[in-house]
Amino acid sequence: MKRLGKILAFVFAVQIGMWLVGRIAESKAQQDTDPESENFLLATYVNGRQYASRARKLHSGAAVTMFGGTDIDLTGAELDPAGATLRLKTRFGGVKVLVPETWKVDVTGETKNGETDVKVTDPATLPEDAPRLSVMADTQFAGVLITT
Repeated sequence: MKRLGKILAFVFAVQIGMWLVGRIAESKAQQDTDPESENFLLATYVNGRQYASRARKLHSGAAVTMFGGTDIDLTGAELDPAGATLRLKTRFGGVKVLVPETWKVDVTGETKNGETDVKVTDPATLPEDAPRLSVMADTQFAGVLITT
């Protein structure tokens, strides 16, 4: 029983250490979390985060997620007429991106030991001038879901 207690104490100490390192890394990362921002930057380390954009001319966004989860809601945003780019870097965590049904979404990138799942409106059914979001997903040991 003493051995189990020592193992549990060790696991707890490691988790607390990871959480502290995550808080420090997150505080030092360059971020722009303003919901009105046309170019948002998010960093999530060993934690969870929810972000909802209300930008009137969204140009770009970026999110780094390590050992955590990030939910990005773009349904309240309007894209720049030239389109917008979203860069996702995910390691040992997950990202969910919610987009309007009226947007054309193109996804590129590399997935290693994880999954990038795209469940959006078929671009062939949308008008030619529909707003366009380009997503670049770099996913390792993690998951990305882009959905309407």
